[in-house]
Amino acid sequence: MPVVLLIEDNQENADMTIRILQSANYEVIHSLRGFDGARSARRARPNVILIDFDLPDIDGRLMALMLKKQLAPNSPPIVAVTARAGVAEMRQAEQFGCDGFVSKPFMPDELLHVVEQVLRKPE
Repeated sequence: MPVVLLIEDNQENADMTIRILQSANYEVIHSLRGFDGARSARRARPNVILIDFDLPDIDGRLMALMLKKQLAPNSPPIVAVTARAGVAEMRQAEQFGCDGFVSKPFMPDELLHVVEQVLRKPE
């Protein structure tokens, strides 16, 4: 069962995302804050990380970049999950090391499609 680390500070959004992922047979680890998520990523070695850009303790873009460097050379794919839905945000996500992008609010199928897509991507 693939492990997903969800770094999301909004509990309601997190609960919904967790339900979607668990219904598709993903194990989910949830962190409300970026630095807690970084510790979880080092301990659990998830298969994919979903990260909100608007975290209370650190900018999610910087957290994505930091995780890519800290977990190298075997960094899992990182997917930005954010309410910022513009083209500029998508480009920023890519520049900061994200492998995928989902804008909130999202449909369950959309989230699962992006997660499955980044998990299949060759390294």
